[in-house]
Amino acid sequence: MSLFETTNWAPKLQPIIDLYKDKKHPLDYENLYQLMVMVILSAQDSDANINKIAPALFKEYPI
Repeated sequence: MSLFETTNWAPKLQPIIDLYKDKKHPLDYENLYQLMVMVILSAQDSDANINKIAPALFKEYPI
């Protein structure tokens, strides 16, 4: 059975949730706006570099 042939996703996703539930996200964000912007930027650079530039970016462009 394919993951996409079901509407009952919870049991199929539970192993992934269990594996990562206590892990810190590599991006240092304070809210969902920052997370969204940082995820988009991280496609172009490393998470470490995005974390370095984020404070200046969000000071200039707050919510």
